[in-house]
Amino acid sequence: MDRLLYRKSQRVSSEKDFSRVLGHRCVVRRGNLRLYAAPNEVQIPRFGVSVGKACGGAVERNRLKRLAREVFRTHQHQVRAGTDYILIFSPQKKKVQENKQAARKAFKIGYKELETILLEMIRAVESRLH
Repeated sequence: MDRLLYRKSQRVSSEKDFSRVLGHRCVVRRGNLRLYAAPNEVQIPRFGVSVGKACGGAVERNRLKRLAREVFRTHQHQVRAGTDYILIFSPQKKKVQENKQAARKAFKIGYKELETILLEMIRAVESRLH
């Protein structure tokens, strides 16, 4: 059985790569989550995650990042090779302005729930890629 690693080479971390993926405009939305995808040149799937400050304090934001990376790590062999994925957690503007506490509660998500949502989003975005 292969070890499931999430190496530095599998991360989308540079501003240039983020801009390229976001500029490709292949996106799927599910509530407060957006998943962008674009082809890459390295022929491995890569993953990046961004969590806005309105999602909570540093502890909550880092927890969301860890959960998302863990879902990607455990399912990386089921996604299309040669594709960059960026997951963005951001509350809807109205919710943030109405009540910050309500917006933060929307991000109290567990591993299984995030796994289900993210895998659905990956399948949907892959069907849109050319």
